[in-house]
Amino acid sequence: MNIIHERNHTKNSRGMWRGGPSARVVADADPARQSPPAADHGYGKDWSAVLFGTTRPLSSVVVGTLAASAAIAGQAGLTLHGVAAGLGMTALAMFGFAVNDIADYHKDRTAGVQRPIAAGTLSRRNAAWLAAVLLLCAGLLSAVSGAGGTVLAITGAALLFYSPVAQRYPLAKDAFVAGLCCLPLCYGAQVGDRHLPWFLYAVLACFVLGREVLMDADELQGDAKAGIRTIASNLGGCGTARIGATLMLASAAVLVALVRGRAATLAAAATLVSLACLFAWPGLSAGRRIQLSRIPMLLGSMALAWGGT
Repeated sequence: MNIIHERNHTKNSRGMWRGGPSARVVADADPARQSPPAADHGYGKDWSAVLFGTTRPLSSVVVGTLAASAAIAGQAGLTLHGVAAGLGMTALAMFGFAVNDIADYHKDRTAGVQRPIAAGTLSRRNAAWLAAVLLLCAGLLSAVSGAGGTVLAITGAALLFYSPVAQRYPLAKDAFVAGLCCLPLCYGAQVGDRHLPWFLYAVLACFVLGREVLMDADELQGDAKAGIRTIASNLGGCGTARIGATLMLASAAVLVALVRGRAATLAAAATLVSLACLFAWPGLSAGRRIQLSRIPMLLGSMALAWGGT
């Protein structure tokens, strides 16, 4: 889901923002300091690497963990329904990555993004078959989970529409993803037969929105090559990166205050501390920060699921 996508500023901000966690994020987002996308990710004939690059299992597992944790917390223990909910949402997230890479084929080639489909390592036809198998798996696992089928179907439809919406309305795509990422939490809550307060969904959406904005800053050059004007094109990479980092840190801080229970509070605190360390880490590129942000995302997803009242 982008949950799901891993995604550059014209100002030099090292002096301007020196001293805070977001300072290093902003400094790393200067396109003049970013090297162009590599021409080859080395997929070759390694089909495990091709599948890994197409389905993005690390990001997909975060989505599945969110759904599974919410379901298991509602059922007060590990159950088949909770595990099936997590696996089903993981498969659906993988489906989303595959279909979006198919839809983004021309944009990714223009921008120099060397994902397996854009690089020609995996044909669009084979990728479509892979997506169909993943969607079938998600549907079967949903039947096992026993509830939430409507939410799963809405999630699948939203994933299909993501790329067309993002290409036609690029300024709206970050908000689209933020709302989309609330659906796994809703799905897990339905499987677990529980009600989560609206502010937990708001915190999750705020975090994801910040990460998507941060990705826009990192992908500024590639999006410009493809003729796509995102928020970073309007605000500049430095300002966009700062906004993204601030949203992520603020939502993590609010999460600590909102959740209940020792395990959830510890997970929320670990989310905030790991995120702050990630942004303060010297010499770390913006792209690498975005990749590593999956760790606080995973911790935060468990805190959300365990600490809802």
